[in-house]
Amino acid sequence: MFAAFLVALSLAPTSPAIKTITSADNGKTVTIAKSQQLHVDLAECGSCGYSWRTTTKPDAKVLTTGKSTTKDPDCPPPKQGEPECVGGGHTRVFRYTGKATGKTTLRLEYFGPGRKKSSKTFRVTVRVR
Repeated sequence: MFAAFLVALSLAPTSPAIKTITSADNGKTVTIAKSQQLHVDLAECGSCGYSWRTTTKPDAKVLTTGKSTTKDPDCPPPKQGEPECVGGGHTRVFRYTGKATGKTTLRLEYFGPGRKKSSKTFRVTVRVR
């Protein structure tokens, strides 16, 4: 009985590991599987007023777009009575999931406070197999 359970467990479909890309992947084509998560990790100085924004959304038939988050802040939370860190950065994480076989492009741009023109651009082609 236990052996049958182990065999059934080994045959259960598992989700592929999250694929994470960074600014080093700018201009490249990346391939993921259906239902595989893709994270685009880009450095951002949010407390300085800079932010990454999606300027070309991926094809919704190929990729599902999730909520972006931040991680790895440069500044620890201030202790009581201490000043806040100014000018600290973090990593902005854009989250996507492969939905269907196909190819799509996404473009993210880095905008400074009050700027209408970006100072950096990140482009990637995503192929879902």
